[in-house]
Amino acid sequence: MPGDGEAARLGLGRGNVFPADHARSLLNPARRLVQSPTRTVAAMDLAEDARVLELGCGPGFFSPHLAAVAGQLVLVDLQSEMLVLARERLDRGQGTGFAQADGAALPVADGSFDAVLLATVLGEIPDPAACVAEVRRVLRPGGTLSIAETRRDSDYIPPADLQRLIEPRGFALVARRGPRWQYVARFRRD
Repeated sequence: MPGDGEAARLGLGRGNVFPADHARSLLNPARRLVQSPTRTVAAMDLAEDARVLELGCGPGFFSPHLAAVAGQLVLVDLQSEMLVLARERLDRGQGTGFAQADGAALPVADGSFDAVLLATVLGEIPDPAACVAEVRRVLRPGGTLSIAETRRDSDYIPPADLQRLIEPRGFALVARRGPRWQYVARFRRD
């Protein structure tokens, strides 16, 4: 385990963006034991033709599983290097879109998506409330926001704290799967 200085340099401290030059570590197969892409995507309860935005996709740990079930998928990350790695993990014929953008300023039209996934990324965003407001803007009415959290992440958000952040911004909790330390929470936009 890196020391405090090394952990902060690697973006492993609270509120730090995970550095792209260490992104391949996020694709470690052992991660599936802690945070299964299959279970995470299943918890989203997506319709077959759903238009899905994966915000903070990183190197695409969840992306192939989303692409397999979504009607349309757009991957967004702050770091272009992360998008390059995510693109490598997807079949060329899957028609996935890619955009480099800040989570609080998404380059898409209002109501463009049926579902949004943020997996272990909301705690890295400097203004999470602004990000949630932006997600609400790009979701159609009745669309869902799924947030996956794990206690193993330094930016972990406990379920009660997450609800206090999300619900006042026009969302209602629909379901939560998993224990308090490892969960996927799904919220519906009003």
